[in-house]
Amino acid sequence: MAGNMQSIKRRMKSIESTKKITKAMQLVATSKLRKTRNQLDQLKPYYSGVQETVASILKSNEGKIDNAYLKANKEGQDVYIVITSSLGLCGGYNANVFKKVDGLINEGDFIYTIGTKGAGFFNHRNIEFNNEYLDLNSTLDFKDIIRLVGEITNKYRNKEIKSIKIVYTEFVNNLTFTPRVVTLLPVNVDDFKDIDITNKYTIFEPNENEVLNSLIPMYLQSVIYGYLVESVTSENASRRTSMENATDNAEELLDNLLLKYNQARQTAITNEVSEIVAGANAQ
Repeated sequence: MAGNMQSIKRRMKSIESTKKITKAMQLVATSKLRKTRNQLDQLKPYYSGVQETVASILKSNEGKIDNAYLKANKEGQDVYIVITSSLGLCGGYNANVFKKVDGLINEGDFIYTIGTKGAGFFNHRNIEFNNEYLDLNSTLDFKDIIRLVGEITNKYRNKEIKSIKIVYTEFVNNLTFTPRVVTLLPVNVDDFKDIDITNKYTIFEPNENEVLNSLIPMYLQSVIYGYLVESVTSENASRRTSMENATDNAEELLDNLLLKYNQARQTAITNEVSEIVAGANAQ
């Protein structure tokens, strides 16, 4: 009985240590979530405004503009930008992205991976990928976004790429995050269904191609950066929820073990009293 009590105490001590870790990680994730949520709230009006501007221009001039970014290339690779986390313990955040990616990417497609978890996923499946932007989910450096967009748009204009898609996690609220696949190029007017479009006549100066050749890369920079911040916000929210659940489970386990320990202790006391009484009666 004493051995059983010692075993329960050791287990309680172990769970208490784990609880301290999960609680600390919950607090860190909460702090990071607050920071990235504020950043997302400030950023979203900007990239939403850029989307609305591009949508309005393209919709009002549909069929009138002949630009490389609006035409699908028949040859070249399909390019995917996949955003994952670099840290674990974030619930189903990465698993949901991998489910979305699995079966989507074919042999010969080119992949830009953001986050080391994505790198591990593709390494395990012997899929080649570009690893220059792995830390972008930690640094959130807009200069790297500009470099990435410059690289893929040059390839697209040179017809080395058929399409460019991004796989990211949409932040709905602190408990809901949905992985999505969005086609970035070619730009399709039908993709702007959820945006209010005003059909205004557009005057291009000096001409529509020069304007769109500057506007489309700017549009891609803003939405890719927005999707990146949205994914990081979803990651922190998922980790906060996971650590909160882990802390609650640890507390429940401690309560159950404390009950078992008290029951074992009471049983041991009862047995000792019975032995003393039996010994006294025997005399």
